[in-house]
Amino acid sequence: MRPLGEVLDTVVLDRGGAPLHFVLAHSVFWLDASADALRWLSVACAVAAVPLCFDLGRRLGGPLAGIVAAAVAASSTALAVYGSFGRMYALFVVVAALAADLFVRALRRRTRGAVIAAAAAAWLLPAVHPYGLIPALAELCVAAVIWRRRSIREAAPVVLIALATLPFVVADLRLADRAQVSSEAGEALASPGDAWGELAAALSAFAGGDGIPFLAFTALALIGLVGLARREPAVAAVSATVLLPPLLFLLLRAGSAPDLSPRHLFYALPLWAAAIGVGASLLVRRLPVGVAGAATAAVALAAVASPASDLRDPRELGLLPTKIDASVQAGPHDLLVPYSTPFLAELGQVRAGVALPQGPSDLILDALEHAEEPISTVFVALPGDSWTLTAREGPFDESAALFAAVEVIANTRHSPELNWWFDLAERGLCDALAKLGPRCPM
Repeated sequence: MRPLGEVLDTVVLDRGGAPLHFVLAHSVFWLDASADALRWLSVACAVAAVPLCFDLGRRLGGPLAGIVAAAVAASSTALAVYGSFGRMYALFVVVAALAADLFVRALRRRTRGAVIAAAAAAWLLPAVHPYGLIPALAELCVAAVIWRRRSIREAAPVVLIALATLPFVVADLRLADRAQVSSEAGEALASPGDAWGELAAALSAFAGGDGIPFLAFTALALIGLVGLARREPAVAAVSATVLLPPLLFLLLRAGSAPDLSPRHLFYALPLWAAAIGVGASLLVRRLPVGVAGAATAAVALAAVASPASDLRDPRELGLLPTKIDASVQAGPHDLLVPYSTPFLAELGQVRAGVALPQGPSDLILDALEHAEEPISTVFVALPGDSWTLTAREGPFDESAALFAAVEVIANTRHSPELNWWFDLAERGLCDALAKLGPRCPM
């Protein structure tokens, strides 16, 4: 396993983006270097998010609102999919829930300790995902308005925590630079229809799923947000940050195809669930206690019984983990092309090998620098009805190893549904190969 310093260097400086999930995954792999261990990290985060959503709803609308918020979060398609998937999105939800809960707590108490705790939780948001900067910045702006008359000395801890986010900003700028994101050149990140479609897809993954249930829960959330705008305008302002990414998609431009997905908006799930809880509590507040409790239980059950949204589970895209042959042993002189699920499924056998990403070319070449020449074997993982593993024996130098990998991918027959995967893998390797000199096999 690579040293933590090298992991951070790759994530923050080479790849760009937020490092916290990679740090936690690195820690988990010290205990158990398996795909299951990585998934259990997500499961733990998803489970932890539910009581935090309850507490957030309770603070904003009372115990009944908390019950609904917890039910919405627990039954959401967002957590149903990414709550057992080995990426950072379940962590994103639990950190967003913690940050929102402590933010509301700080608004109520307005003590130095409560504010520092809220600021520290907000710091975690950009540590998990670049989009976490959006609610974190919104909370900072709200705090600056509310406490603008306080002395700089009292605000010093919050200022220091805000400054501590600068490494994440630098990493996010690196990620944006890789995608050639700017306000000038290239095409818009999304059309208006695509941008708002991503927003609708995210909200449907939060609650309701599709059809009438989705409309009903969206209406409850809007009722709750209107109520919060009157009683807790600061919370309503932070909740509205879910609208910012679709607007930015229309304004920013990129020189490469962007990866737009509802999962990037998962920071809004806790506040959306709490808004639904607040909306439900507002509708039943004048009812007798028993009737109000029954109505709340009905809303919670409706959340659980609602259909799943159309949020795609990456495990259903034909790229399922497959155990590789037990005889495969990869060392520091071997390449794993590209980094993919069959290698992840058997980390114990291939962890010493050097894995190459699918792209872009500069990251492939950066990873290739860690390989020890001569390169003995190039293992190429190929998706289909199941994963297959093809080995090309060396010795190779760097360019010959890339050439061998491209040759395997280019000559593999596959279904049209997997054209995107093969095109992506071949394009990245060919671009890297061109920078080393040789041309790709035709």
